[in-house]
Amino acid sequence: MSKLKNKNNILLMVSAILLVIAIIIAATAAIVERNKKNDAKASGESENITESYSESDVASTEQRNPADTTAATGATETNAGTYKVATQTDPLGIRLEPDQDSERIGEIAKGKEVEVLTIYGKWGYINYDGVAGWINTEYLEFVSAAESTEKYTLGKYKIATQDDPLGIRTKAEADAERAGEVPKGEEVEILAVYGEWGLVNYSGTYGWLSFQYLEKV
Repeated sequence: MSKLKNKNNILLMVSAILLVIAIIIAATAAIVERNKKNDAKASGESENITESYSESDVASTEQRNPADTTAATGATETNAGTYKVATQTDPLGIRLEPDQDSERIGEIAKGKEVEVLTIYGKWGYINYDGVAGWINTEYLEFVSAAESTEKYTLGKYKIATQDDPLGIRTKAEADAERAGEVPKGEEVEILAVYGEWGLVNYSGTYGWLSFQYLEKV
């Protein structure tokens, strides 16, 4: 009788152990399946993010510079010199300031050559048929470089007028319209150089200052 009771106890213990093992296996399988689903979901979200970015990037490219042209070739040089307008069909717009949202003050037909006097970022300063302004160099093809004769450099300068503030000119010309002014003693950053003139962006206004009234800091 005692032997039978011991045998039954052993069977119960084995059954309990097998049940525990079965529960562990089932739980492990559930965790593995859940992780697979989470990985698949994460992968799908990553693909959607990539697709969304690509569509946004394409849309941004298509909408860029719509008033100037529909195809950009890009200039191969970043120096002053002679360039050819390489738009697809439309003329290239001349802007009052080196900014796509700036006023359009003229245009240059496709295929025309133009002398870029100085470079600021992707913008080139020109004086074409009496119109002085900025064109986007992404729509130009390089022809030849100009010989560098600049005696001033980029960097910080201090306004060194005697009393009055220094006028910011819309063009690199002494009789050009004033776009603003900089007080005496104020420091400014010269972004581009053309002859005796330095380009600044002062309080959101682009324009030219005469080096005659500037001191290098």
